[in-house]
Amino acid sequence: MLGGMKSRPGSVLRVLRWLLPLVIVTGAVAFRLVVSARVPVPPEAAPIPVRTMRPAYGDLVRTLDLNAHVESETMVTVLPLVSGVLQEMLVDVGQNVKKGQVVARVDAQRFELQLQQAEAAYLSAKSSYERLGQLYRANAATQQSYEQAEGQYEAYQSQYELARIQLDYASVKSPVGGVVLVKHMSAGSLAAPERPLVTIGDLDDLVLRAQVPERYYEAFLSGKDSMRIDIRRAGGGEYRGTIRNISPFVSADTKNFEVVVAIGKGPDVLRPGMFVSLGFELARWPGVYSLPFEALAGGRLWWVEDGVAKSEPYTPVESSDASFVVPPAWVVRDVIVEGQYFAREGSRVSVVASRDAAR
Repeated sequence: MLGGMKSRPGSVLRVLRWLLPLVIVTGAVAFRLVVSARVPVPPEAAPIPVRTMRPAYGDLVRTLDLNAHVESETMVTVLPLVSGVLQEMLVDVGQNVKKGQVVARVDAQRFELQLQQAEAAYLSAKSSYERLGQLYRANAATQQSYEQAEGQYEAYQSQYELARIQLDYASVKSPVGGVVLVKHMSAGSLAAPERPLVTIGDLDDLVLRAQVPERYYEAFLSGKDSMRIDIRRAGGGEYRGTIRNISPFVSADTKNFEVVVAIGKGPDVLRPGMFVSLGFELARWPGVYSLPFEALAGGRLWWVEDGVAKSEPYTPVESSDASFVVPPAWVVRDVIVEGQYFAREGSRVSVVASRDAAR
């Protein structure tokens, strides 16, 4: 009996030796299962910050802005037709001149002597021709001698006319009326046909020559008589212009065509050579609601309603370079113009800035 009592503690120890690791393993597996069965709940996403605006009301205008220089439609550079020392310069910059007025004189002494020589030879040949003509008609001279005299007479007559023209050219005359814009030479200089004396222009007939891309050719042809043209100079001031003519030729190199804009009797502040900007009004939509193109995101318009983002597809039909027309019903919508690329349909948004429609 004592032997049976002694053997029980050994059996218990053996059972505990196997049971304890089993309990530990079972507990670890149960804990892992409990932990892995937990579903994490993500925190609520923060609202997307956006900037909104309501459609602006007013006239929407599509324009084409170009640069040009002021020119005088009647502007010529006066050149002497004979060479020599410039004896007199009779006009100065800013002076008004009339058509045919003498503006300069080239030293004419040489041309006067040439005229005297040509005149003497011409008169002598004329006298011989007339005398032989009388003899020929009286059958006292041969036809050959008469024709020789006639030929000499015509040759010296041409030389005389040329000498007279050259003397006349020594007095340089203005071919147009206008104002002296540039004086290129002064008295004492050597004048020559390739060296300009003065530039004269008509300030009452100013024009601009604009180079317009060929894609606008049809618009310019159809709106030639009614197109509004704004002329703005760098120093301030705005004027009106009208289309005088449109070139029928499109440059193959630049793909541009020329449009001549007339200013007419231009303001006193406009002068040939000034740099100005031109605004051609291509289309106008009066009294419409519009949004800037920055509101479009992938062909959709987004707006805020009850704190969430909503959208619908939209394709602009009437537009300027910066804005497009939207239906009047959109006037009450807070359209997202910044931050819409991060929005999703129904996502919460936070308006950080807004601008009311212009009335």
